[in-house]
Amino acid sequence: MAGVWTHLEVLRRGLKVDAVRESVRQYPVSCCLLLGLLSLTVLLNRYLHILMMFWSLLAGVVTFYCSLGPESLLPNFIFTGKQRNKRREPELFPLGHSCTVCGKVKCQRHRSALLLENSQPWLDLKVRSKVDTSVAEVFKLVLEKFVYPWYRDITDDEGCLDEVRMIFRFFASVLIRRAQKVDVPAVFTDRVMKAIVKHIEIVAKARVKVRNGGSLEQAALEEYGSDLHVALQSRKDELLYLRKLTEMLFPFLLPPKATDCRSLALLLREVMAGSVILPTMDFMADPDTVNLMVLIFVDKTPPEEATESPSALVPFLHRYADVSSRKPSVLKLELKDIREQQDLLFRFINFLKQEGAIHVLQFCLAVEEFNDKILSPELSDSELRRLHGEVVHIYQTYCLDESIDKILAEGPHSDVVKLQTMRCLFEAYEHVLSLLEKVFTPMFCHSDE
Repeated sequence: MAGVWTHLEVLRRGLKVDAVRESVRQYPVSCCLLLGLLSLTVLLNRYLHILMMFWSLLAGVVTFYCSLGPESLLPNFIFTGKQRNKRREPELFPLGHSCTVCGKVKCQRHRSALLLENSQPWLDLKVRSKVDTSVAEVFKLVLEKFVYPWYRDITDDEGCLDEVRMIFRFFASVLIRRAQKVDVPAVFTDRVMKAIVKHIEIVAKARVKVRNGGSLEQAALEEYGSDLHVALQSRKDELLYLRKLTEMLFPFLLPPKATDCRSLALLLREVMAGSVILPTMDFMADPDTVNLMVLIFVDKTPPEEATESPSALVPFLHRYADVSSRKPSVLKLELKDIREQQDLLFRFINFLKQEGAIHVLQFCLAVEEFNDKILSPELSDSELRRLHGEVVHIYQTYCLDESIDKILAEGPHSDVVKLQTMRCLFEAYEHVLSLLEKVFTPMFCHSDE
């Protein structure tokens, strides 16, 4: 009996009964029709010549589907392929603060989290030093041409210009990060190629019309008809369109509330639309540029090997936006001024609570208090125990599990004096203090507080 079951199991595997069962479960209608046609063929074999028409039709459909199926490069005319579900990735720099628990922008249930990427998109963004220098030179030329001629007549203070430099850095960083997420081949095949083919078709029709004389450009514009883009009506319409387009992009490329200042928004709009985007579009539409790009694209000659070694990686526009080497501005509020005035400190604390960054200030205050106590030359055993408890509390509250300070927190209380000369705690304090001074203090000055 066991041998019979063994042979049946081998037969079942050979006939792939499981695969047939799965096919019937997934395609019940098709399997029922196929089974019905097979039954009619067996029962009505005298009408086989008639049933052969249905079998031939079925064979043709199967052959056509296999030839032009979803995996083929040719289009599928029978079965409409399902559109690929685009994976919705979280917004790179969402407007407002999204909850890290539920993902909602206006979440009243969970505690707001600190998202440094929203205020510092240049974090962990490094480029070659030559590229960084070139981009910085472009922004310097923009300031020299459009800002300094009238700004120097008003004041020599660099406070406002530092804000403009920071906005330029923010804008460029967000633009680079968003460009890294673009699927260039998909954009080229889905949009650019369609536009190119349509343009070639329009120009070919226009050439036929102007064989006996006439302007090819005017004939092509007339051939477009109502499909002609509004920016192609005139140079003035093109500039107006770019201005509107720039204003629409501001919420996605600039810091929050940066456009609340109308004068700054107008300055950025005119600079970007008239001095950056418009010349770039003219350069890309130049026939010489188009021909050069086509030649580069179709040329199979390998590029020449670089004679110079690549430059070092540097933080993006760090030197350009660094304000540490400049004179202090009377138009800027410093962190020490905020801490000295109780009213400003109270407002600053409320602002940090709204931003989900109150623990940053609490860490600084806790470390400062701890440093004042531990630098005492003579510490008793009870004081060492109390300081050890404080550093354990600092670690458990503010430090990560992977931090090397965990060893210190779990050691004997007498080892707490080692923190007098160790750099780990001081480096953490300097980093957090830098966040308060360079990130949250300017944000506080721009807030409603």
